[in-house]
Amino acid sequence: MKILLCCKAGVTSNMFASALKDEASKKDMEVVIWATAETMIEYSIEQADLILVTPQLKSSVSKFEDLAKAGTPVILISDDDFVQFNAKKVLEEAIAQLQS
Repeated sequence: MKILLCCKAGVTSNMFASALKDEASKKDMEVVIWATAETMIEYSIEQADLILVTPQLKSSVSKFEDLAKAGTPVILISDDDFVQFNAKKVLEEAIAQLQS
């Protein structure tokens, strides 16, 4: 599974991506998770099986849906989950979305 985490500048999202990787490791999951800034998303969006979007980019979700491969889920992370670094819940939601 390949998960792209998109944010405004890439600073906090790199820390959140690391937390997601830690949660995936606890579940013995093989995942590739990387973070990118909004301005760089077009360079790697087609490689992703799922795109997570930070709350700061709520208004850009439809743009990312248009850029992604057809059928690739684009999930907006809730403000609470992002602020609280609730990587476990976000990863579980991502897995559920990919399995549906």
